[in-house]
Amino acid sequence: MTRSRDRVVETDAENRATTTDEKPGESSSVAWRDLSTKAATDPASSPAADTTVVAEPTVTDRIRSHAGSALTIETDRLTATLVGVPKVSIADLVYSHHRDAVADTGAVHHCAMFDIENTSGERLHWLSRRTTFIGSDGYTYDRAPIALNSAELAPGCHTNHVVIEPRCSARVITPVEQLPQGVDVAKVIHTVALTNAPNQRLTYTL
Repeated sequence: MTRSRDRVVETDAENRATTTDEKPGESSSVAWRDLSTKAATDPASSPAADTTVVAEPTVTDRIRSHAGSALTIETDRLTATLVGVPKVSIADLVYSHHRDAVADTGAVHHCAMFDIENTSGERLHWLSRRTTFIGSDGYTYDRAPIALNSAELAPGCHTNHVVIEPRCSARVITPVEQLPQGVDVAKVIHTVALTNAPNQRLTYTL
């Protein structure tokens, strides 16, 4: 398959993602399920049948299994899929010495999960600090100033910075800073810094 920097790959007829354009195309909204609580082990405390969340060994598995429609961008250097941006309880995902602070500031955050494939012949750096989020209120938000413990996610899942070797893939999860009540993530933007080439701006409109 020929990959073009300007090519937009549609996962279905309504979901669209764009790269580097100053005026990215619009798309219908994409909704991801709320994964802020794990399925209870006690059947008596389980949610109602129509909202049951199936227990998975890791949060990355739960996002992949239940997050809904993914959005994919293909460029001449990479293929980057936004798997989902659901709400996730991070109380058990942070390092133990951060748990008190998380409990004080809110343990539920939107978390963006990306699957990235380096299709080029050069190393690719993916840095979570280069991911920004546009809220449904029109304001710009950054990644949350918290460190997730990779050991609590899944093997091969990164949280801050990963170097992806040529023809290899990586998974990254990035928590969003605490959003105001009633505000959702409307757009996800990631800037990929490239060697000997202009930076590529990946825009996912939810």
